[in-house]
Amino acid sequence: MIYRKPAYNDFSHPNIIPQQFTGFTDKFGIDIYEGDIISDWTETDEGLLESNMQVFWNEPTGSWHLDNSSKQDQTCSVDLWLELNDFEYAITSNIFEGRKEKIKEKDKQEQA
Repeated sequence: MIYRKPAYNDFSHPNIIPQQFTGFTDKFGIDIYEGDIISDWTETDEGLLESNMQVFWNEPTGSWHLDNSSKQDQTCSVDLWLELNDFEYAITSNIFEGRKEKIKEKDKQEQA
């Protein structure tokens, strides 16, 4: 049997997490994927307020949703398509951002 070190294009690699495309784009035309954090900005008396909501697949409804809960635990959500029709959202990050740096550090340690 032949063993090999997993390549970075190998979906069975522990550091690769495939993301599902939602079929939607943000206000700049960038594709929105599962796990993306999208934001919109609202003018308030205290200044410009940014909202951050995670995109996730809602199994019971069979549709993409935005997490509106304050703890981002998916207890309160709204359909993604509905929100994109009413507001202009932009992708600001994703749930894997911190993970990228950890992977790079781990790779550097393994190479040393």
